[in-house]
Amino acid sequence: MPRGRRIIPEYGTFHITMRGNNKRAVFRYNHEFRFLKLLLLRYKSKFEFLLYHYAIMNNHPHLLIKATEKTNISKLIQGIELAYYHYQHKRYGYTGHRWQGRFLSQVIEDEKYLFNSGIYIEKNPIKAGLVEKPEEYKWSSYRHYAFGETDPLIDNNPLYACLGKTDEECQKAYRELMAAAILADKNC
Repeated sequence: MPRGRRIIPEYGTFHITMRGNNKRAVFRYNHEFRFLKLLLLRYKSKFEFLLYHYAIMNNHPHLLIKATEKTNISKLIQGIELAYYHYQHKRYGYTGHRWQGRFLSQVIEDEKYLFNSGIYIEKNPIKAGLVEKPEEYKWSSYRHYAFGETDPLIDNNPLYACLGKTDEECQKAYRELMAAAILADKNC
């Protein structure tokens, strides 16, 4: 029996993940992580979405995206998944399913959840045991917010400016929020 059609709102902010088939690694080498970032840049201009936060894990990326009137989330993710599949097929001769089922999308409905989703996304490398500190992971948006590093993928989370009067104050406050979130995870 075929799956039912998924209904995704036209506008809004979404936490999106796409998992590798059978939870296998999709991103193993630096050039694979870089290629996904290039795809995201290409599709940002085509679909005109805003990317607030991201973390590219070995077997799945996390994306916090705000859709605009020109964004079609389903077409966007389909394009990314297909382009990445062709990249791996051409490079390695890979065949078969690359991605496990449908992508997951969760609508972000309030400001608190918007900010907490960004922190959650950037904590993923620590929870997975890939690094001890979030700044050690180069495939996430954390260093943009915590240290002001330029990242052409990122459109600032609209709540980020509320953390302080200067860039330095916002960065310090963001580092403190992340440290508190990591400590809370350890105390659970």
